[in-house]
Amino acid sequence: MILEAIRNVRDVGFEILTAGRRTVTVRNITLSLDTVSRRMRYVMARGYEDQDAALASRFLSRHDKVLEAGSALGFMALNCMIDIGIEDYCMVEANPRLEASMRENFRLNRISLPVLKTVAVGPSDGSISFGISQNFWSSSALRRDNEAERLTVPMLSIPTIISDLPFKPNVLIMDIEGAETSIPPNHFELFEKLIIEFHPKLTGHAEARELERNITRRGFTELDRTGGTIAFIKAQ
Repeated sequence: MILEAIRNVRDVGFEILTAGRRTVTVRNITLSLDTVSRRMRYVMARGYEDQDAALASRFLSRHDKVLEAGSALGFMALNCMIDIGIEDYCMVEANPRLEASMRENFRLNRISLPVLKTVAVGPSDGSISFGISQNFWSSSALRRDNEAERLTVPMLSIPTIISDLPFKPNVLIMDIEGAETSIPPNHFELFEKLIIEFHPKLTGHAEARELERNITRRGFTELDRTGGTIAFIKAQ
């Protein structure tokens, strides 16, 4: 409680100090601050997910074709398209409240929006209850204390999403706030490269370790990691 109170004071102070600031630049990518919360305003100004983006830049090439689950504001997609030169890209985001911000960020960077699917990624096709957090990166299908509302959103499996794409992705980038452990392990076999953020505090540490083991059992080798994000490549 004390730590959260300190963070709240920090966030308010930062908002006051940056009151006239409408965008932030992370890895040469411009992101709008107009609709984000105080907490996210601070996080984005401090670099947002630049380490994950740097991992992708080291690991991927311009020839790769990407399916990204959990695209949020489109930062990772913009990094892959601008910094790496990837052309075939599909963004999947369950939170419908983020689409306008995502489109604005692509407009700010003068990049055409790639394929976008506003659905949750899950083990099967159907629908799922999804929690919307004021701090967008905490929104999740898992129930969390800080959610502001819950919506029923459409859910598609990875094979179904792939079947509807105009290209065949060989890379999966996934950051879905704990729902990664619900994905059937054989769905990961559809790719040659994986960049997955694990959330053991949400899923449980045993579940996160089991997912990692299931991935390596299917012929993947860990190449690199930063924080909770791990890059895997399938043995040829």
